[in-house]
Amino acid sequence: MRLRNKLSLLAGSSILIIAPCFAKPAVAADDDHALTNVSGVTAGMEDGYQSAGSSSSAGTSYAGIGYGDQLLTNPITLYKVPNFDFGYHKRNEGKSKFQLIDSTADKRVLIIKDENGHLNWTVTASLGENNVNNSQINSDDVSISFNNELNGGAFLKTATLEESSNYDPAASSAIDGLQMFDQGANISTGTSKVILQRNLNNSNNKKDSLGVMVTFVRPNSANLNLDLDNQPYTADKYVAPITWTLNVTN
Repeated sequence: MRLRNKLSLLAGSSILIIAPCFAKPAVAADDDHALTNVSGVTAGMEDGYQSAGSSSSAGTSYAGIGYGDQLLTNPITLYKVPNFDFGYHKRNEGKSKFQLIDSTADKRVLIIKDENGHLNWTVTASLGENNVNNSQINSDDVSISFNNELNGGAFLKTATLEESSNYDPAASSAIDGLQMFDQGANISTGTSKVILQRNLNNSNNKKDSLGVMVTFVRPNSANLNLDLDNQPYTADKYVAPITWTLNVTN
């Protein structure tokens, strides 16, 4: 009987978190009048007058301005997240680091659609627990490491917002305020690491809407690390979710 071990990892559901760093008042809906439903303002008189009250020497009126939520009409979205499959292996191979198997039709990508173009954002990844029942592989013994070198690693591409095959390779790993993970970045159970970020605080950076793709097509763009001493002798499997989180700030 042939016994095989499988080390595979599937990306979990993408999670979108919009986290402005300023307090946002709750409003029922956008309105032409910023003073609509404001306490103290006479209904129907948002652009009219207020009664001065019982005193003839003092009165209170209001000034207001409102802003619509730009992220509703020009959103920043986590569009696609990659699955990482490291294939079947045997302990007697003597490996402690495992490369990805070949990608299916070059589709192992992380894609962010930034239709806003004026906000800073980060994408983080966090590795979850092994969800295989009775597995001998301990989640705490596993980590995923990333490689951002252009020759043989994950690389950054920018593109128009329409999904297509004509993603143009970026001249470097930092363009239009974009920056990938540090070389050798890794995630393990319970940790969260920045995989991609856009920083437009520098006025020299262009504030354009764009699509951003980090491709993990190359097998050594990500590696699963599991010490030989912690690998099972008999057939087993490790499958854990990766949570990708988009955080948007002003």
